[in-house]
Amino acid sequence: MAQSSDPSLPSPGARIGFLRFSPGTSRLNAYTYLYQSFVAIALFSFLSFAQPYVLSEVLGIPAGEAGRLTGALLTMQEIVGLLLVGYIGALSDRVGRRTLFALGFVIMAVGYALFPFATSSAELFVYRFIYAVGVAMAGVIFAVLAADYPDESSRGKLAGTGGLLNGLGVAIAAVAFSQLPTLATTAGYTSTEAARMLLLGVAGLALVTGIIMQLGLRGGTPGRRRERVRLGTTVRVGMAEAARNRRLVLCYAGAFISRADLTLVATFISLWLQQAGRNEGMSAEESIARAGMIFGIIQGSSLLWAPVCGLLLDRWHRLACLVVSLGLAAAGYTLLGLHEHPFAPTGIAAAVLVGIGQMSVILSATALLGQETPVDTRGAVIGLAAFCGAVGILSTSIIGGFLYDHWRISGPVLFVGAVNFVVFAYGAWLWTAEGRPTRFSAAEARSGTAALPEMAH
Repeated sequence: MAQSSDPSLPSPGARIGFLRFSPGTSRLNAYTYLYQSFVAIALFSFLSFAQPYVLSEVLGIPAGEAGRLTGALLTMQEIVGLLLVGYIGALSDRVGRRTLFALGFVIMAVGYALFPFATSSAELFVYRFIYAVGVAMAGVIFAVLAADYPDESSRGKLAGTGGLLNGLGVAIAAVAFSQLPTLATTAGYTSTEAARMLLLGVAGLALVTGIIMQLGLRGGTPGRRRERVRLGTTVRVGMAEAARNRRLVLCYAGAFISRADLTLVATFISLWLQQAGRNEGMSAEESIARAGMIFGIIQGSSLLWAPVCGLLLDRWHRLACLVVSLGLAAAGYTLLGLHEHPFAPTGIAAAVLVGIGQMSVILSATALLGQETPVDTRGAVIGLAAFCGAVGILSTSIIGGFLYDHWRISGPVLFVGAVNFVVFAYGAWLWTAEGRPTRFSAAEARSGTAALPEMAH
C-alpha cells in the first residue's frame, strides 16, 4: 500500500534498535534525544557536586559555615524552580521545545563559568541564580521531551533506556571531571585555578550541548498549528487536566515523592550512614567508605533495574506498575530506616530495594504522565509535575533536616518511606476503582489527543 502524500500528516517516527520514536521524529532527532539523556542530568547536578570545592578552595569558607551556605543556595535554586517551571512548561506549548531547551543549557553555561570567579557569598547567590534559571528552563523541557519523543508502544523502553543513560552520564561526569583538579594541581596550578578550570570545562560542555539541541531536535510543537493557544489559556487548561484526571493526580504525587527520593539519597542517606558508622566506632574515613558503598549499591541497583523496568512498562498496565513501584519504594525506605546497623547484610538488601523502588517510581510516573497528557497541553501539565517535584525537594529538605536533628538520624529515611506509602495507598485505591487493569494497551493513551480542539488562536 502506498503511503499517503498528505504533507499535513507527520512522517513515521525513527526506529533505533528496539526503540520506536513518535511520528515526525527523524534519526537525527532521535540520536539527539539519546545524547541529551546522557548529559542533561549530569549538567543539572554537577554544580552541587563541585560547590564544596569552590567554597573551600576559592572563597576559603570554613567547614562550619559551608553547610548553612550550601542549604541556602539550594533553597534559593528550588524557589526559582517553583516560580518558573509552570510558566516555562506552558510557554513550550506555545513556542516549541527546541529553542527553550537550548537556551536553558546556554544560561547554565553562563552560571557554571561565573560561579568559580565569585569573590563573596553575595556573588555566589547571583551566579547560582543564573544557573538556577537555566536548570529550571532545561529541566522542564527535559521532562516534556520524555513525553514527546517515544512512540506509545515504546514509551516504557525509552524511559528505561533514558534512565540508564542518565545514571551513566552522572557517573562518568563525576569520575572524569572530578579528576581535573588533581591533574591541574599536579601540573602546578593553584587550587583556585583548578576550580576555575573544572567549571569552565563543564560550562563548555553545557554550551556545546545547547548548540547540539538547537541543531538536532525537531522544531515546533507536537500539536498542529491550529492547536496553539494563548499562554494563559494553556496554563488554565493544564491545571484543569490535573483536576479532572485522577491518574494525573497520582503522577503529580509520584513526581513529588520521586524528586524527594533523589534529595534524600543525595543528602540525608549519606549523612545518616556516615554518622551511623561513627556511632559504631568507625573512623571518619571508614564511615565515609561504608556510606559510599551503600550509596553505590543504591545507584547501581537503580541503573541495572532501569532497562528491566522499561520493558515491564510496555507490557503491564502503567497505573499498576506505578502502584507496585510505590509499594517497593515504601518498603525499601522503611526497612532501611528501621535498621540500627545499616551496614549489616539485611541493610544492604534494603538498599537494593531502595534503588529498585526509586528508579521504578521515576520511570513509572514518567511513562504514565506521558501517556495521560494531551499533546497540546503537555508542557503545561508537565510543568505542574515539575512544580510538584520542586515542592518535594523543599519539603524533604526542611522536614528531613528537622527529623534528623530532633528525632532520629534515620528520620528522613522513614519520612520518605511513609510518604511513599501514603501515595501507594491512593494509587491502590485508584487502580481498584478502575477495575484492576493489568495489561498495557496503547489504545487508552491520551498522548495523541488534543485537549483544546476548538481553541485555535
